[in-house]
Amino acid sequence: MVRPEDLRDLLNGVTLPEGLVWAVSEPVEDLSELFPEERAGISRAVPKRQAEFAGGRLAARAALRQLGLRDVAIPKGADRAPVWPEGVVASITHTEGLCLAMAARARDWRGLGIDLEVDRPMRSELIRSIASVPELARLSPMPFSRAGVRIFSAKEAAYKAQYPLTGALFGFEAMESRLPLGGDANGGGNGAWGRGGFADAPDREI
Repeated sequence: MVRPEDLRDLLNGVTLPEGLVWAVSEPVEDLSELFPEERAGISRAVPKRQAEFAGGRLAARAALRQLGLRDVAIPKGADRAPVWPEGVVASITHTEGLCLAMAARARDWRGLGIDLEVDRPMRSELIRSIASVPELARLSPMPFSRAGVRIFSAKEAAYKAQYPLTGALFGFEAMESRLPLGGDANGGGNGAWGRGGFADAPDREI
């Protein structure tokens, strides 16, 4: 289980492209730090989802402060995507016990998408809906069940990066991943980071 401090240590050791800032939080059960419009948007959500939402918004505001922005509400839009302050591109992701946000100035970056997944073997029926055999083979000798998680994470991040620009809705079959292996056949190693790359944590995929 990766703790927030473990993820912070990992990201502190990665050379990110210039202009990107990030912040990490754990899910937060106390919703008092959310803005009223944020709380209203999750009033009917289950407690686990509310805690993830709150942790993600707190991480996002911490990232935006690094860009010199004051704390503002980050409500959900009609399409359920975060509504970011003008002049900013950003992305939030969360998984079991972790919330991560990244942000940058829109003058420097057109789009930004991140994804965080538990690195556990994926079921074969899911892999077929996410990745083609050539995509999986590029990560050889990594088993398809592990490669599928990485490809899912990469495509999810790419989708989140393009959506604010295009408003386009499409499935995983519309995208092709070209990931570096970035670790050994069991998914270990420090990975690689780049535009479209990823960094490996012991049991998380970023």
